[in-house]
Amino acid sequence: MHIVLELERFKFNRMEAVAKTQNVLIVDNDGNRIKQLDQVFDVSRYNVVAHVPLNQTLLQQVEQTNPDIILIGADSPCDETLETVASINHNHPCPIVMFAQDERSETIQNATLAGVSAYVVGKLSKERIETIIMAAVARFGKFQALQQELEKTKTSLAERKIIERAKEIVAQQRGTTEAEAYQTLRKMAMDRRKRLAEIAQDVLSIAEVLTNKA
Repeated sequence: MHIVLELERFKFNRMEAVAKTQNVLIVDNDGNRIKQLDQVFDVSRYNVVAHVPLNQTLLQQVEQTNPDIILIGADSPCDETLETVASINHNHPCPIVMFAQDERSETIQNATLAGVSAYVVGKLSKERIETIIMAAVARFGKFQALQQELEKTKTSLAERKIIERAKEIVAQQRGTTEAEAYQTLRKMAMDRRKRLAEIAQDVLSIAEVLTNKA
């Protein structure tokens, strides 16, 4: 049953993604490859917002065009190019596909670490490019979901630590057990319509002020 539901959800998400027109930025100095890429895009699914050369102003151009997908042609990406890609990934995260001729594993690894969703070497065809872009979009989406889950886990862990510390302080001040202190914190949160972690942080802040001898 769960498998069927997941398949239906996948189909719905895929149809939704296809239905949305995605803005594409093509970054390349190779005229022939640019022409080849242009021939791939169905105007109902993709909108090429600009063709720009691969240079030092790329990050600024990304900010101006606000693309959903970035295609970069760099036959042998240098450190400067990969640093720019890393900056784009940090400031404007989106699927990035890099077309190159450099097959060295070190280059591919560095490109992936910089934030490239798909590193493509070899001859290009319309069908292959379309498949690569779809795979890059899917991989980027999965990576973003994992990042968000990781951030939630970090936040939950940090909040649990705050609640534990606040619980200890309330138990000490009131001479109660930590279980009773926890119930006190929960009641305070409900009465004030705040999250438990917020109340716990308030308790820690007050305790810090009271114990500060300065």
